[in-house]
Amino acid sequence: MTADSIVGAITQLVRTAPTLDPELVDGLVVDLRAHGTPLSLAIARIVELVGEQLVDPGVALPALAMACDTLARSTDPVVLDAARYEIETLQPMPDRELVTISLSPPRRT
Repeated sequence: MTADSIVGAITQLVRTAPTLDPELVDGLVVDLRAHGTPLSLAIARIVELVGEQLVDPGVALPALAMACDTLARSTDPVVLDAARYEIETLQPMPDRELVTISLSPPRRT
């Protein structure tokens, strides 16, 4: 497993989207986890969520492809950390109640 094989796998996912091959998704997650860097582990988590249809592939796959390319081409810790941050923003938010705010003018008494 190399970073270039990771780029090849994510490229295949992008090309076949919106249909996702579960074996390709699972294999990519295994390869990313084996790579073991903070960026590859963050990518693995989002790829897993895309495979589970918890993250929209139309939103996530372009960012994942860029992050995998960064993983393959960069050794700069600042660049790798920036890519990890971008990928982590794709985590789904927990369900929560929306709070409405009224901007009515104050009452005059």
